[in-house]
Amino acid sequence: MERVVVVGASLAGLRAAEELRAQGFDGTIALVGDEPHRPYDRPPLSKQVLAGAWEPERITLPAVDEDLEIDWRLGERATGLDLTNRAVHLLGGEV
Repeated sequence: MERVVVVGASLAGLRAAEELRAQGFDGTIALVGDEPHRPYDRPPLSKQVLAGAWEPERITLPAVDEDLEIDWRLGERATGLDLTNRAVHLLGGEV
């Protein structure tokens, strides 16, 4: 396998990419997410940030992707999965 596409650029998607690298996967990892920004810590968003107890910067995750060499596809929505051809279709037409 040369490429893995993780649909969902959340903390779980980031952890999946980290685990792939930890297990020795050296191919391309693409992380697709429809939000325009990198993963962040979601629980404090609703509990601390919106309540005014934390500044928004506190939910930013450390920049760890330099070692992971992730192909970030942020702001792109996955619209389909083609199992036969092992492909993910994106809203803009890219496969």
